[in-house]
Amino acid sequence: MKDADLLKAETVARMLLEILPPPSRRMHFDDVRIEEETFSLPDLEEPVEVPMIRERAAGLLIQLEHLLSTANWAPRGDMPLFPTATRWTLGWVEREAPMRKVLRGYLLPVKQFPILGSVSDRAIAFLSKISGWNDYVKRENHPGVGIHYHYLSDAKKRSDVLLAWDTRWHASPGTDALRPLFGEKHAEGKAGFSARPWAWCDKKKISMYNACAGDLNKWPIGEFRCASQNALAVWPGVAVITPTQIVVATITAPGQKHRR
Repeated sequence: MKDADLLKAETVARMLLEILPPPSRRMHFDDVRIEEETFSLPDLEEPVEVPMIRERAAGLLIQLEHLLSTANWAPRGDMPLFPTATRWTLGWVEREAPMRKVLRGYLLPVKQFPILGSVSDRAIAFLSKISGWNDYVKRENHPGVGIHYHYLSDAKKRSDVLLAWDTRWHASPGTDALRPLFGEKHAEGKAGFSARPWAWCDKKKISMYNACAGDLNKWPIGEFRCASQNALAVWPGVAVITPTQIVVATITAPGQKHRR
């Protein structure tokens, strides 16, 4: 019975991966739209096909979890550890806004929508047995993947860099400081070329900053992807990413009282 459940689980896992949008969807340009004068960000709403895909995927995930539980299946301790991450996501699609012209290049605003936003370690460990599984899986350390920006040298050549705001940053009272914009490596090996926006001249950095800054007045800061901890400042150039708050719990042994 256990072996039969595991065979069924493998069939369900393959069906689950097959209904997810193909990875190539994330790098495809249906058409090229460029904003040169006004930087109005259109509504980056969830694509209409996502809810239907999500419903089917959620049903298959429930089946998979049930079969693994019935078979008493558990990973063998070889799962990768992500101490700063909070959850696995499975499958996603991108929604792109029109590109913005910057000094000697373009910025492409993007928002990603996960198909399944929270998947158990056990399910991911089982899916990892299937070829190509890691094209559909992400480990997230923030709630969802919000609006961010890809840098392009021309209208169809995407770099290995994305730009993101420090969403944890707060201005000091009585100051007019700028919310920092950061750059980080992304999709290395799959991009058209390598870029280093943190090393560019101030004129180009300011051009990139100004192309994105207006979006902060149109969307709540929670709609944006936060720059990662290893991101480097684009503008202001001396900025440092706001660290993630760490909550330390104090464990008291049974029968032991806290000292004051």
